[in-house]
Amino acid sequence: PIALYILIAFGGACTVGTMNLANTYISEYYPREIRTTGIGWALAFGRIGAIVAPTLIGLLLAANYSPQNAFMAFTLPSIMAALALLAVKERYGSYDKLQLEGNIKLKATSNV
Repeated sequence: PIALYILIAFGGACTVGTMNLANTYISEYYPREIRTTGIGWALAFGRIGAIVAPTLIGLLLAANYSPQNAFMAFTLPSIMAALALLAVKERYGSYDKLQLEGNIKLKATSNV
């Protein structure tokens, strides 16, 4: 049971951490004009997960899964979220930076 409690705490911390990191990436990925819309959509999908997760765990427990196995069912989405954040290319992480680099290149070619 102690190992299970440690995994539950770790999973909960990682879930919150993933959502916080996703918000940071999203705010840098979109142009200023639609940044709030991108963050709003991301938060909406996060809330859908927060609503569905307790229902799903209840259904798994009602289907006579052990609490340990029901908890393990949530490891796949957590791993997928971690891999998705690892796949984000830092080079493309800031729309403003790319726009600035594009303007600098544009100015350099127009001065030649």
